[in-house]
Amino acid sequence: MIRRRAWWGLGGLVMAMAGCGPAPAPQAADGPRAEAAAEGPGASGTAGAAGAAGALSTVGAAGGVKADTTPAPPPRSAFTPVAQVPAEIDLRLHPVEGALLVSTTHLMTPEGEQIASAVGVLKDGKIEFPKRLHLPGWWVAVIGVHGRYPDQLDLIATGTTGRTGIAEHYVLGAQGWVRRVSDQGLWFTGVARMGSSLVGLAGPTMMGVPKFITLRGPRVGLTITPAPKKRPCRGWEAPLPYPEAEVRPRAFGATRDGTALSYGDGCSGESALEVWKPGEKGATLLPVPARFEGQSPDDSRTLILPGPGEGEAWIVDGGVLRYKGGEPKRIDPPAKGAHVLTASAAPDGTLWVIADGALFARKGEAWEQAPLPDGVKAQDVAVGSDGAVWVAAGGAILKHGGAGEAAGAAPGTLQLQQGPPPKPKANRPFPRAGGPKCPQNLVVLYTFSKTAPDDYDFPLTRKALKGRTEFSPARFVVTRDMGQRFFAAFVPSWDLAKKLQERIKTDVQGSTPQIVCAEPEVVRDLKLDLKTGEVAK
Repeated sequence: MIRRRAWWGLGGLVMAMAGCGPAPAPQAADGPRAEAAAEGPGASGTAGAAGAAGALSTVGAAGGVKADTTPAPPPRSAFTPVAQVPAEIDLRLHPVEGALLVSTTHLMTPEGEQIASAVGVLKDGKIEFPKRLHLPGWWVAVIGVHGRYPDQLDLIATGTTGRTGIAEHYVLGAQGWVRRVSDQGLWFTGVARMGSSLVGLAGPTMMGVPKFITLRGPRVGLTITPAPKKRPCRGWEAPLPYPEAEVRPRAFGATRDGTALSYGDGCSGESALEVWKPGEKGATLLPVPARFEGQSPDDSRTLILPGPGEGEAWIVDGGVLRYKGGEPKRIDPPAKGAHVLTASAAPDGTLWVIADGALFARKGEAWEQAPLPDGVKAQDVAVGSDGAVWVAAGGAILKHGGAGEAAGAAPGTLQLQQGPPPKPKANRPFPRAGGPKCPQNLVVLYTFSKTAPDDYDFPLTRKALKGRTEFSPARFVVTRDMGQRFFAAFVPSWDLAKKLQERIKTDVQGSTPQIVCAEPEVVRDLKLDLKTGEVAK
């Protein structure tokens, strides 16, 4: 499927294609059938330092005068299991003031109820999912939770209408989550505290211009750097067929002094950093050093987190960069060849990361590994404002440090699971736009209407392509994902994908085909004779 993690599949791929805004799905009439045109296709520093020191204190060993050939016992972990969680749940940790919250995009309740998206809370050694915390909507992926539980919480998420992604902002009310923001065609890339304001940056799920959204406090008024109109941008020849930004964001955050940072793909196709310094509305663009070793793993998260110094930040993209002195610099991975899955920053700026299932911390110039109980593999890490370090590992939630050290679960009640964590159910990669570097560009031509039969042969498309033998290398297919069917074409090159997109857009009224980087499930092939425009027998 698509090579960037998210929480929906090709259904979200098409829903994400409305980056320039939603529009009704037009129907191109063709006799008794309709060829459905797809819509433009989801107390701090001291506690933190103490927690880090305690968790890492068991790693080192004192030297001796004589060599000892006796195998050393495994280092003792400072982390305590505090709750069991179902191993098959893809759990994300969200420590807030007063509680540890968790989120998941697939939950089966004890009563057998299937919940697409839910927020839970750690209480008395158990994770509970009260109905008040169930998220409205369908397949809502939580990006972050901020504030105080239970009376002042802001939650940002990416939802879906089934046709387009939605950047959503919720606040917690007496009866449950209340939606305050719902912007179609966008997804939240992160949230930053800037002075007295809480600000999010929503990027286009497929194409278009990012947007700052002030969640609390005064509006900050920062401006996005537009893409140049006189040179190519991300594979498109000038002029661009739609408004674009110089940097398409994948992560947003801020330093402690209020410098805002957006990290993503620049017009050149290489990674870039957009920087807004305190008091400045416009941004400075900086190139970002390439990763040491190849592509980021599919399930790695891209994050920007506050660093140790006032003007410092950590940038996590499968590897780690340190923004310091106004410049991003790549640092060595926690271990040779290790890929960073996710990370969290402590109040004192210590960076905690999970790399290949192991937990590491870095504050200054060196990494240290923090051993976990029984050698379990970590899946998520998050550090609270009190310095507590929370880890999801081995089918349990582990904790170390913080204002009130947890006593842990009763002996014998938790069974930590060895080995790599199981693959979560419904792990859906995040859709991304096609381009010259994509290994498999897919032109999504149409979404099937609900009434279209399974053997529908798209006569308007065939008419538009009649005699266009230059498209013979394309493979025309019907795909299905999350209950939705799509008519699409695999194409061997970016140039051919753009030509096919423009041909259908020009010749089939009301259609807005989109190019994505994807390898979806194929339901059937539609073999077209492009000389005659008929379906080959």
